[in-house]
Amino acid sequence: MNTHRFVKPIMQGLTKLHTLLYNKYGGRFLGTLFGNPICMITTVGRKSGSLRTIPLLTIPYEDDYILVASSGGSPEHPAWYYNLIHQPRIEMTVNSNTFTADARQLSDEEKDSLWPFIIEACSFYEEYRKKTSRNIPVFICSPIS
Repeated sequence: MNTHRFVKPIMQGLTKLHTLLYNKYGGRFLGTLFGNPICMITTVGRKSGSLRTIPLLTIPYEDDYILVASSGGSPEHPAWYYNLIHQPRIEMTVNSNTFTADARQLSDEEKDSLWPFIIEACSFYEEYRKKTSRNIPVFICSPIS
């Protein structure tokens, strides 16, 4: 049984609720997960052209931020992945600090090099990787000075 089609609308509803609460409380409520910040990214919808804001777990790395397009190990990439590929310049809010960033998808070699760091920060990503046959994309988001 394909549970993904049932989980997707639930996750969309939870994402809207999370965004509402994050914005209402300035990230003080639901602003971290497993010791890592939840960020808000605003992308341009690749089909609609509309601005899309969603909460994502981010892993701070040097002066940048890592985003993992795991979609919980589902068989499909998350919608935000396609938006970043289409338009890699995003607005990002981390710990109430909003800035513009450029998102770059890591090559497989770069991802493999960073994977131990990612797993140390959030071990569940390894379970997601085992759960799906797709190659889970990883982005590095660099703030623009």
